[in-house]
Amino acid sequence: MDYSDTERIVDELLEFPVTHETVIDKIGVIKITSPSGESVTIREILDPVGEERYLSSDALYASIVGNLDETFIGRKYYDDRGGTAFGAEAEDESTVSF
Repeated sequence: MDYSDTERIVDELLEFPVTHETVIDKIGVIKITSPSGESVTIREILDPVGEERYLSSDALYASIVGNLDETFIGRKYYDDRGGTAFGAEAEDESTVSF
C-alpha cells in the first residue's frame, strides 16, 4: 500500500490505546511502498522505535511516517518554487520575481 493509506488502515484495524505487540500482530506484515517501488513492512519500521504503547491513531501514524527512510520523500532537495538551489548564487538577477 502507499504510505498515504497508512492513516486509514491504522484507524480501521486498531482500537486505541494499543500495545506495540498488538500493532505488530495485527498490521506488522502490511507492506508500505515508496515512490521508487521499494517496500518495507510496518514491523520493520516500528521495531527500532521502542515504544511500548500508542495512545492514539495519530501517535501511531506519526511514529510510522516519522520513521520511514529517505526513499519515501521523493526527490531530495527538490523545490517547486523555482529560483536557485540553497547556497547557490543567482546567475541573472533580472529573472527574480516577487
